[in-house]
Amino acid sequence: MAIYEDVLAWAERLPPWRQDALRRLCAQGKWDDGDLSEILDLAKQHHGMDSALDPPPRPIPFAEDHFPAEANQDAIVVLTSLHTLVNVGKIPSDQTLDFQSQGLTIAYGGNGTGKSGYARVLKQACRARSPGIVYANAYDPNFSQLTPSATIAFELDGTPDQALWSGQRGHVPRAELRGISVFDGDCARHYLQARETATFQPVALTYLQQLANGLNQALRPQLLAEIAGLAVDVMPFNVIPAETDAGRAVHPISAATDLVRARTVAALTVDEQAELARLPQAISEADPTAKATLLDNAATQVYDLVNAMATAAGVVSDDAIDAGQLAHRTLLEAEAAERAASGLLQAEDATPLLPGTGQGLWALLFNAARDYSTGAAYTDQAFPVTGEGAQCVLCQQELTQATKDRLQRFDRYVRDTASGAAQAARTSWQQLLRDVGHATVAFTVSQVISDSLQERIETLPNEIRIFQEDLLSRLEWLRTAVANGKWQDRPTYRGADPADSIRQIADNLRVEATTLRANLNTEVLAAKRLRLKELDARRLLSEHIDSIAHVVGSLGVKAKLEKCLEDIGNTRPITQVAGQLAKTYLSEALAGRVNDELRKLDLYHIRAGVRSTGDVGSVRLGILLPDSRLDPHLVLSEAEQRMCALAYFFAELQQSGSGSGIVFDDPVSSLDHNHRTAVAKRIVEESAVRQVIVFTHDAVFFGELTTLCQDAGLAPSVKSITYRGTGPGYIDAGLPYDLRRHRERIAHHRIDHQRIAAQFNNPPGDDERISIRNAYDDLRVTIEVGIEDTILNETVVRFRDNISVGRLDGVMIVEEAEYREVQRLHDKCCRNVRAHSHAAGQQRAVTQPAELLQDIDAVNALFNQIRRRRG
Repeated sequence: MAIYEDVLAWAERLPPWRQDALRRLCAQGKWDDGDLSEILDLAKQHHGMDSALDPPPRPIPFAEDHFPAEANQDAIVVLTSLHTLVNVGKIPSDQTLDFQSQGLTIAYGGNGTGKSGYARVLKQACRARSPGIVYANAYDPNFSQLTPSATIAFELDGTPDQALWSGQRGHVPRAELRGISVFDGDCARHYLQARETATFQPVALTYLQQLANGLNQALRPQLLAEIAGLAVDVMPFNVIPAETDAGRAVHPISAATDLVRARTVAALTVDEQAELARLPQAISEADPTAKATLLDNAATQVYDLVNAMATAAGVVSDDAIDAGQLAHRTLLEAEAAERAASGLLQAEDATPLLPGTGQGLWALLFNAARDYSTGAAYTDQAFPVTGEGAQCVLCQQELTQATKDRLQRFDRYVRDTASGAAQAARTSWQQLLRDVGHATVAFTVSQVISDSLQERIETLPNEIRIFQEDLLSRLEWLRTAVANGKWQDRPTYRGADPADSIRQIADNLRVEATTLRANLNTEVLAAKRLRLKELDARRLLSEHIDSIAHVVGSLGVKAKLEKCLEDIGNTRPITQVAGQLAKTYLSEALAGRVNDELRKLDLYHIRAGVRSTGDVGSVRLGILLPDSRLDPHLVLSEAEQRMCALAYFFAELQQSGSGSGIVFDDPVSSLDHNHRTAVAKRIVEESAVRQVIVFTHDAVFFGELTTLCQDAGLAPSVKSITYRGTGPGYIDAGLPYDLRRHRERIAHHRIDHQRIAAQFNNPPGDDERISIRNAYDDLRVTIEVGIEDTILNETVVRFRDNISVGRLDGVMIVEEAEYREVQRLHDKCCRNVRAHSHAAGQQRAVTQPAELLQDIDAVNALFNQIRRRRG
């Protein structure tokens, strides 16, 4: 098919890494983890990244030798033998599996006999949709270091040749061997696409789709994880001002940042470092604003101290003390006047009044009575109420004329100046007592202010301390004076009030601050500040340069990874090519061939046809079930789907026009009898025109193949692959012993007899008894096989699911003597085998080897006689 030539021509335009990926896919049928790791590394290298592997992989350009080219009619390739298998499982290296170059070769072996090891080598070396993997001996301690290999002998157009196959990574099998087509269960699954189980497309299109979507799905998550894990945060470096030389050297930070220039700018000389350390002080000196502010703040604090001192001094000043002394004297004088008035009040009343009447507390009581009368009892009448029926607001009794006169006289007395003055003097004095009791002369001088004042006037702190002590002394004297009324010996100040000196210092601080601001040189200051900013930015750059270099490197890696990700994800050109090729090569002619093969496999209810889902590259050769409401893969059984894969295989083979050999490894599995027979019939039919090799472990299928070959007059070459005591993979010509006809078994019996006779001891022991029993057990099977192939003429044979009606004409009528001989020999075998339990008291003697040989010859003679009678 020219599809392969088209793919090869197109693949030359692929980048080297993708060519290498296609090469691996075609050589192996899939990518393992090691392949994907190397493919990703190659893709990264293609986009400018260093290899992370040691040694670094190198891309191998895709070439014709790598493509699993379709077998063609230009040359015929047949296999002649497979030998010298080294490190292929546990198969010994001295075994040779021969194939006949025309017709059918059957290699029969049960499970675990090593059959699959031989088949897997051919899958790898020849052309299979799913080449699989050939494993070394899993039990070898050096398993991971072992490399499987084998030698394959073949003929190309009749010319003998041989090729060494190796499981070494990157090994490319001989191109001629790709003319051999291989089919097994894995290939069947490969024929039937996972997305649409009952569809087929040429392997070339399958590989293109894997090269596009499969590779993208496999590699994309790892690339995204690598990108996400990169340190690319540039925010920490924004501390470097962008408007400085250092900032301009790195901002904006990107993969293109010139790190050489950045490192040059970041490098500070010794002189520049000294200048950087010196500039803050120089700026402070050149910029008086901060110092002037400090002076203003200091002046304010000093003024606050002056005010606090003045407030404290005012509490115990001479004026304050004089005022207190005056208040005391006024109180005494007012109370003396009040007592004189009270005496007159007493004299006016005929009845003696209570002591203190007309004085302090009594006056308070009388005024309280006034408030009660006007506020509650007699709100609409002036106090005192002395009208008809009036009551005393204190005793609640009706007033007599005498009490009325007394109340009016008391009211006039209280309204008199002496009583009011005394009350006012008492009120003032009480307030003075409270004020003096709560008064404080404390004020605080911080150590900073104290030190600052001392720098101006050295004696000031001591003067302030003495002044504070004098204030406290005067306060204590004042409290004593108001308490006992003695105003003598007033304390004096030991020195002058320091407030004036302190105030002068505050004034000076204000003047100095004003003077500093007036001397500001803005141009010089701006130049110094700019220089400091530049040097400090370079210092910051020097501190961050290594981190910046790491981020720049990560940004560069990110850019390359993103390009690599874009490249890997750019699958559309590949799917477009696949779509174009599908439309060209998935023809109705191929569909017709598939339908022919389906009919040969007895699947008349299934039909193949070309269909398209409308997506790029989605043309498929699919199974059509016209009356079904479900997709075919939901309707067809596993067996039917496998038959569809076989139909695709044969159709593709017929389309190629090739006459080269084909290989089947267990082509049937879990299939019903009709499918098994149909597959065997199709394989035998194909073996009439080409070399066909079948590996199978299915005894029934093996029987179908051999019987159909006999019916067709074909002679298959049969090989047995067996497991011996040393391991699997041993090859014998002919059928396995259990499937041999009686004549072949007789030869084995004689060899077995010779072995028994050579080792037989008399009197016989358990070893001799077991050997004889096993021999007779095997001879009994030979008698039963002889009945099948001689008397019944293979009309009914074990491991065959049908009766060969056409062989009934050769069935023999058993004569009486023959019947009795068969019965005698069979009974004797039964008496000797372990499968029968004999009476304990019977004590049967062990049969001697000579008697065993007589029975073997008797069995052979019996069936030879019957065969001669058939003529």
